[in-house]
Amino acid sequence: MSNAHRHLLIVGAGGFGREVLSYIEDDNPLFKVKGFLDSRTDALDTTPRDVPIVGDPLTYQPLPNEAFMAALGDPQQRFKYTATLRDVHRVDFATVVHPRANVSKHAHLAHGCIVGPGVGISVDTHVGAFSCIQEYTVVGHDARIGEWCQINSHCTIAGGARIGNFVTIHPNCVITSRAVIGDGVTVAPGSVVIGRIPAGITVLGNPAKRFSFR
Repeated sequence: MSNAHRHLLIVGAGGFGREVLSYIEDDNPLFKVKGFLDSRTDALDTTPRDVPIVGDPLTYQPLPNEAFMAALGDPQQRFKYTATLRDVHRVDFATVVHPRANVSKHAHLAHGCIVGPGVGISVDTHVGAFSCIQEYTVVGHDARIGEWCQINSHCTIAGGARIGNFVTIHPNCVITSRAVIGDGVTVAPGSVVIGRIPAGITVLGNPAKRFSFR
């Protein structure tokens, strides 16, 4: 179905959801935002918007001509709170690219992606479904970013880097061209990844190494 003039529902009314709303409001004529879906009915009490919370994403009954956007900063929460919409209702999830992002026509963005202002995505880059790239991050040529990733602001992902699924990269990180990051990795703020990172760990530093809060 064409995206033109579809009603968009944003899953998540927290800070990231409000950022995504601003992306749409800045200049995206394809969608009219109908509301947020959030299990927290008070999520907008201290930051009111003209767009209301219209339901819970786990129980919402989709209507024709609706599209959805998953705007939860934690990839695991993003996966959890879109499960019913994805697997039971099989709704359409839109990809939203801010008008001030620079995405090559030769890059591939899968469904459900969010690309913020000032982001640069170079040629022959692949970004997997439901991944989000936030403000002023640069992704070099031939990089591969898996599904359900959260790439935060002011990061540099060099050409040819490989990033798995459910990866969170915090602000101001550098992912070099030789980096291979396994599924479920968290990269702490300001880290520099220069090699292979095994799945499921947190890394910190320059060069990034395994880190534990214990």
